[in-house]
Amino acid sequence: MEINKDIADIQAAEASQRKKKKFILCYHNFNVKNYKRAAAEIRKISEEAGSPISIAVVPSIGGAPESEAEEFREEIGKFMDEGYEIILHGARHRADLFVKRSFQGKIGLWLSSNGAEFAGLGKNLSQSLLTRALALWKAHGFGLPSGFVAPVWFGNKFLKKQVLSLFDNYEDLFHIYKKTSRGSRAIKSPLFTFSIFPKPLAGLAQTIALLGLTINSGTPRLVFHAGDFQNMGEDRVLGLVRYAKVQREKVMYRDL
Repeated sequence: MEINKDIADIQAAEASQRKKKKFILCYHNFNVKNYKRAAAEIRKISEEAGSPISIAVVPSIGGAPESEAEEFREEIGKFMDEGYEIILHGARHRADLFVKRSFQGKIGLWLSSNGAEFAGLGKNLSQSLLTRALALWKAHGFGLPSGFVAPVWFGNKFLKKQVLSLFDNYEDLFHIYKKTSRGSRAIKSPLFTFSIFPKPLAGLAQTIALLGLTINSGTPRLVFHAGDFQNMGEDRVLGLVRYAKVQREKVMYRDL
């Protein structure tokens, strides 16, 4: 009996230690074109995780019919009422190809198939686009989101300061930045995302994430995109969520 109790105590201590490690679980690119399918996928992920997750929302409705725009807003409202966290995800997730960008920004556009709308912008253009993104969001009638993430995480050298003047959180490829009274603090945050992998490499992407969630320090981000259920398969997506919540404690950006 004593031996069994000792083993149980050790297992409990190991589980407690794992839970001290945190991770972010987020779904990216929730928008007016995919909200029906994406909402169902988000709810499957959160059910597997055991609690609401963070959602990166693209606020532009483009030329969508007003009926779809209203349903999109209603879905966002439901998520917010249920405790999901909203992160603003750019303005429309498509870059204006006719504005001036740095060389690095042009590379960002090429790597992202023109999705990185903030990549390499100058100070004024970056601020103007951020202001537009926030205006598009406010037009839906909701309060300020928890934070902001540029599409594809490609920004510019001005964007972090601009975002943190408005929001509590900003993130890039390697860190989450939390606003403080003295500026911001950087939280090391390895990124595990899957939309960049072609379907034949889904297994490799899963393995990289499993290893990373096990061995990485900091607060990893496990980020799924609209389309991952098709490219990776639902079993892989939900399996990663199950594994992550055993290894670490799920938190939201607002909890950091």
